[in-house]
Amino acid sequence: MSENLVHLEIVTPSKTVFNDDVKSFTAPGIDGSFQILSRHAPFITTIVPGPVKFVTKENETRIFATSGGTVEVHANKITMLAETISATDEIDLAEAEQEKLEATKILESTEKGIDKEAAKHKLQSAMAKIKVATTK
Repeated sequence: MSENLVHLEIVTPSKTVFNDDVKSFTAPGIDGSFQILSRHAPFITTIVPGPVKFVTKENETRIFATSGGTVEVHANKITMLAETISATDEIDLAEAEQEKLEATKILESTEKGIDKEAAKHKLQSAMAKIKVATTK
């Protein structure tokens, strides 16, 4: 591994999405977006819905939308455990717009017993997908 690279592994409950060296990694943390470069200090944080971006060792920028998870950095390795994560070309924009609409309706409802926190998370996840799908 080059001294300017850090190993990145992104996994979901069902698959490994990425497992290779990268130049940088950027994700939406609970306290704001953050970037990890080679030799970063040990670190662990919660990820919120939003765009995840990394630059491969070949200088290719890859962008994904995540619904959240955790990131741990240790010994020049980044491990992202994602609830869900979708590459730009995997996102169905019409479906994401529909998810946004459904979540918004739930949040605006005055009906009792509705899980507003789940609807808020669904809305944030849909917005992340829309943002990533429409970014050029």
